[in-house]
Order: sequence, then structure tokens, then C-alpha cells
Amino acid sequence: MAWQIANGVNSKYISRTFVSTDSDDFRKVAVQHGAEAPFLRPAEISHDTATDYELFDHFIRWMEENEPNAQPELLVQLRPTAPCLSVETVDACIETFLAHEDEEYDSLRTVTAVDHEAYNMYFLDRDAPHRLRPVIPTSYNKNDHSQHIPEPQSVARQILPPIFWHNAYVDIMRPETIMQLKCAMGNKCLAFHMNEDDTADIDTPEQWIMAETKKKAQLAAQKD
Repeated sequence: MAWQIANGVNSKYISRTFVSTDSDDFRKVAVQHGAEAPFLRPAEISHDTATDYELFDHFIRWMEENEPNAQPELLVQLRPTAPCLSVETVDACIETFLAHEDEEYDSLRTVTAVDHEAYNMYFLDRDAPHRLRPVIPTSYNKNDHSQHIPEPQSVARQILPPIFWHNAYVDIMRPETIMQLKCAMGNKCLAFHMNEDDTADIDTPEQWIMAETKKKAQLAAQKD
């Protein structure tokens, strides 16, 4: 959490850094590292399946009630599960979003390329659990967008368009996306591309160890 607070505090563009948590212990840590934590998030939107939309809807409503003259122009989400994120990347994301201001994007998300195996992923049919349902049922030729591909699972991967996954490093949202569209991504989302080598997510103990190793290497390189 402290690494992401530092990114917010040290950004050239972020004016205030908040931590939203339902934990009084985490709240104290946040304040110790320079963040604002003026409230505890309600338990009903702090469980394992709570959504980003709920988090930001609560935050904006809190701001409207408690600081009506200090409404945010943009919301930048920095997750503690991405400790290897750099402030340079945070600022580059904001600069990219602002550079496309005239195109009225609702949000920005950092993404990383995935390989062709995404076309070979399936759901199990909920009514017939032995039946496969392709996650990506149709596609197109990346070299000829007019060529429809009805079964991308059965063609040469070289002709299929690349697919990207949301690596959850940096999200940027307009407050209007939360309050008016009632979601976090909106209808028009801008991509910020990151290399796979730049991404270290933490969902498991093994990923924690890998991220710790990578962070130590980053810090060593900064000293050099």
C-alpha cells in the first residue's frame, strides 16, 4: 500500500491521494505514509466481491457531502496489489488520457498483451455442463478486417487480432462515468500498453515472492 501511496503523492498531476479501507489498522498505515484516510469504507462494500464502482460511488458521495467545493476532475486508481508500478508510468497514463481529452473517453486502463491461447478458452454451458462454449465465439482477420472468422479456435493464430488483458496497474475514470453511467469503465475506454516484464500482480503467495524480488531489483537499479 505504501508504494502506491508514494506514486500518488509524487505524481506531477495527482493533487490528493486517498486510501479507502474498512480497516482502522490500514487507515493508520495510510496516514503514516502520506495519504488521506478521512473515513472508513462501509462493511457492505468492503467484502471480497465488492466492486470498484461501489468504492468510487461511495468516495464521490462522501466528497459531495463533506467537501462540496473540492470535487475531483479525474479519479486515478492505484491498487496495492501492483507494488512494482512506477510514478513515471502513473504520470504517463495521465498524460495519455489528457492527450485524448477531445475524444471524450470515459476511462483508461493499463493493458498487457496475451498470447493466442485466449481464443482457445471456453465456458462450460450452465444448462449442459459437459458442453463447451467459446469465450470468443467469432473474430476477424487482423490483416483484412472485412474477413469474418466464425470459428477462431480452428484457424492459424497468425491471422487473429491480438488480445489484451487488464493488468489492474492504473485505472483512470471520470467522476461522471461513476455517477452517470453507473460503472467504472464506461462506454469508451482508452488503452495504455505495458510490457509483460513491467507487470507483477499479487493474487497468490507465490506472486508475492516474485513481486518482492522484482521490487528489490527496481530499487537496486534506482540506486545505481
